[in-house]
Amino acid sequence: MTTQHSLSRRRFNAVIGASLALPLAARAQAFPSRPIRILVPFAAGGPTDLMARAVGKSMSASMGQPVIIENKPGGGGVIAMGEVARGPADGYTLAFPSILAVTNPALMPNYPFDTLRDFAPLTVVGFIPHALVVKPDFPAKDLQALVAMAKASPGNINYGSSGNGTSAHLAAALFAQRADIKVTHVPYRGAAPAVQDLLGGQIQFMFLDMSSALAQIKTGKLRALAVAPATRFAGLPDLPTVAEQGYPGFSVHGWYGLFARSGTPAPIMQTLHSEVKKALDSAEIRDVFQNYGIEAGGMSSEQYTEIVRKDLAMWKRTVEQLQITLQ
Repeated sequence: MTTQHSLSRRRFNAVIGASLALPLAARAQAFPSRPIRILVPFAAGGPTDLMARAVGKSMSASMGQPVIIENKPGGGGVIAMGEVARGPADGYTLAFPSILAVTNPALMPNYPFDTLRDFAPLTVVGFIPHALVVKPDFPAKDLQALVAMAKASPGNINYGSSGNGTSAHLAAALFAQRADIKVTHVPYRGAAPAVQDLLGGQIQFMFLDMSSALAQIKTGKLRALAVAPATRFAGLPDLPTVAEQGYPGFSVHGWYGLFARSGTPAPIMQTLHSEVKKALDSAEIRDVFQNYGIEAGGMSSEQYTEIVRKDLAMWKRTVEQLQITLQ
């Protein structure tokens, strides 16, 4: 009697287990069955917005469902990412943060997320390298000359950034540490006013993202001394890296990628990744990105997760060493 009861119980559990698994499999197989939202933590019109809309348009045409881009600026990306973190793990709402997703945890004592616990990195959509730029008639023609000027006049060379704690600020602070120079940080509310003061002589150099810098470098409005990533930028192949000019190992790369909610089923993650990769591989999107100084991404979720993991550790160490705060 007991044996028969146990067998019946096991059959019952097996039936229930199978019935519970079917809806999840069906949902994954049917994905997407309704519109997908991509939350951009920046105002409309910038490079992040451009990337999101280009990829979203391609995904929508391919998947047969609208991909809606919603701009949710504020809080250093916390507002947009918070909506994804609090939502269901179903792949229908994605965040599109920048490298702020790995620098803010180091800069904000009460940062509300654990990036790798609360989110599932999908893929990098685009890399936007930074270039160290000066005005055209600036005396220094390379990094060595800039460093010599700074050492001859400690604290009197100013560098600008698009804001306190941004990747442009962190890149310059890291370079100053590596070069052992004392320079003064002047934060601005965006890149445009910083460039104006650079041309006006109020600041002497800055790291500027290539989406803002490329056209101005090519027209001679700005002069670039170096590019920040470990490898040269394809759009300016003759421009040496910081590392090549005497600072081996220096590498700051600005990335913009898609995050889903952690726990999103693997089949849904695979579908999303395949569609984003398809968009990024298209000649149309690559041409648009190239014109804006953006290098297309598309690596696997596992590779992106490893980038996020390494950057979280690197920026935590860097911020502590440089004693950088958002105040």
